[in-house]
Amino acid sequence: MSKHKINWYRSGSRDGMDWEDEQEITFEFRPGSPDVMYLRNGDPGHPGWDAEVEVVSIKPGAGNHGVFTDIADRMLLDEAQDWLDNEGYDAALEIAASDHEGAREYAAELRADR
Repeated sequence: MSKHKINWYRSGSRDGMDWEDEQEITFEFRPGSPDVMYLRNGDPGHPGWDAEVEVVSIKPGAGNHGVFTDIADRMLLDEAQDWLDNEGYDAALEIAASDHEGAREYAAELRADR
């Protein structure tokens, strides 16, 4: 499991006013597994699963909505998770892979400097 960040751009229209919004989503990444894992004797083992991404936090968030702030934050988190599970999924996987590769290169440089 690792944590990463992705920008989420939203826009819409309400009461004749157009709006745009940018949020920074921090998410956890859990890698998946191959389609089928075979046991040593050749029998099929467990089916594989896709990589998982889960929203941890959003900045700047929904803002101050008085007594409805908690509800607005929860709705924003749910909407962000839906976006991350669908339209943003591929981009999130690319960011996680890039961050992982960057960490591997940095660790190799540290080992080389010894």
